[in-house]
Amino acid sequence: MSSVKTFQINQFNNIGSLWGSAPVDDNIITEEPLEIWLQLLAASPTQASVLTAKPLLILMRTPGDDINLVTGWLLTSGTIDNLSQIKAIHHSGLDRVKQGSSNRVLVTLSAEVKLDLAGLNRQEYASSACGVCGQQSIETILLRLEQKQQAQRQDYSSLKVEFIGVLMTQFSQALPLFAQTGGNHGVALFNQLTGIVDVREDVGRHNALDKLIGANAELLLSANERNHGLGVILSGRVGFEMIQKAAMANINYVLALGAPSTLAIELAKEADIVLVGFIKAQRFNVYCGQQRLVLPK
Repeated sequence: MSSVKTFQINQFNNIGSLWGSAPVDDNIITEEPLEIWLQLLAASPTQASVLTAKPLLILMRTPGDDINLVTGWLLTSGTIDNLSQIKAIHHSGLDRVKQGSSNRVLVTLSAEVKLDLAGLNRQEYASSACGVCGQQSIETILLRLEQKQQAQRQDYSSLKVEFIGVLMTQFSQALPLFAQTGGNHGVALFNQLTGIVDVREDVGRHNALDKLIGANAELLLSANERNHGLGVILSGRVGFEMIQKAAMANINYVLALGAPSTLAIELAKEADIVLVGFIKAQRFNVYCGQQRLVLPK
């Protein structure tokens, strides 16, 4: 399945005060549904090896990188605590037989995962603009974050102010789908020592972040990496769900081209995340964590 499709459109232009139109080919970012199905391994040898798979969620996303997307979503939603709890993950359904991929991913989780699979009686829907759809309440998310933060030590690394401009230049040159379509979001993972580590794109900004987290889960969940000041760059605005995902993935810095919401700022303060927004060539706003930014001498 392609991440970009070509449509013939009519393009209008004003040339010499005269309007005219002509048919042109335009690259459009793809948006399709992805079904996430779950099954649990048996808790004891006397039970069947797995329980019946049930649908959990339908995500609207850009096809490609589906396994990383689902892995990242499972981690940032708090459904799983670590990668070892995923025993198998793959595309399933008839389309997989025909084409080698499909719009359905089946995940097998270990028995230790606390999930009432039998209670899942409907598929919840999450649009490409919704980052907390499918989760019961904000209170549940905050509780998971509190439990996670209690198990972690604080990271007091600092980020050089002039390095932000370098990162943004690298980021603007590393978005191939956006260069083709102009219709998607991009996110990048960076390390203070090496710059940008990885870039992912999707029609949904939270999907792009889940893809990035899923692809780099081992790096992000490593305790030693917290000393390296890992952060993300976001192409759009910063809502609550983006900070939530960053906090669940041990991300220390969130740099964004757009503006944050009030709840995003409040959660960033609670999670000790440096939040920078409205980044321009010679200007940016710091919403929290200013003490961890270092000015040039």
